[in-house]
Amino acid sequence: MNRLPYATALISISLAVILWFIATRFEDESRWQPMQEGTPPDPAMQQPGKDTPVQTTQNIVNCEQAEDDLRQKVEGARSCSTDDDCTVADYGYPIQCLTSVAKSEITSLRLEYRNYEKNCAFRVYYDCPSGQARRQAVCRNNRCEVDLVTTDLLQEETLEYLGIEQR
Repeated sequence: MNRLPYATALISISLAVILWFIATRFEDESRWQPMQEGTPPDPAMQQPGKDTPVQTTQNIVNCEQAEDDLRQKVEGARSCSTDDDCTVADYGYPIQCLTSVAKSEITSLRLEYRNYEKNCAFRVYYDCPSGQARRQAVCRNNRCEVDLVTTDLLQEETLEYLGIEQR
């Protein structure tokens, strides 16, 4: 097993001591030191600092109401009669990934989503992952739903080369 040469160890220890000295020099440690008798306490250290403003209850209520309104609007916009009536709606939170709605309702959903964005300043953003699958909107039992169709590149190219149409 190789050991560090004596000079390298000495340099490392010296550097550590120097860095510690610099850190303690720039840090105000007076608040951690015991107070000397007869020294008045520092008024800045006796009062708590100001906190950053937090969401008010009204903001939370407005945001929750906007989320509920959006979810209800999405559920109400899922009726259909054919596959062509449906489209995929990926807005992210609070709408679930892989949601399909009627094409005729997209404009009203966008307006409702803007209302949600306006009322929820602290929104959650995420992308809906699809991986190796393509999302396809279909109408089942008069309700828009999403089918996942795998999109294996090699399989697609092979079927295309053979002249076989995919569904």
